[in-house]
Amino acid sequence: MGTALKRTTIFLTQEQHERLRRLAFEQRTSMAKLLRDAALEILEDEEDIREGLKVLEDRRGTLDWETFKREHLGL
Repeated sequence: MGTALKRTTIFLTQEQHERLRRLAFEQRTSMAKLLRDAALEILEDEEDIREGLKVLEDRRGTLDWETFKREHLGL
């Protein structure tokens, strides 16, 4: 893997553990890799959300709906 890993502990229900174990077996990977991949997805989603919200806050060059209708639709 090349990157130093940090050990952590999580608690799963018996059912969650069994489902994760089966999925890892089916995908021929480890439960740890599945959990790392899932954690990475969450972190990347959070980063995307933060970046999206930041862009939405920038209102330069935007029009409100009433101004748009008046200027572009003649309403």
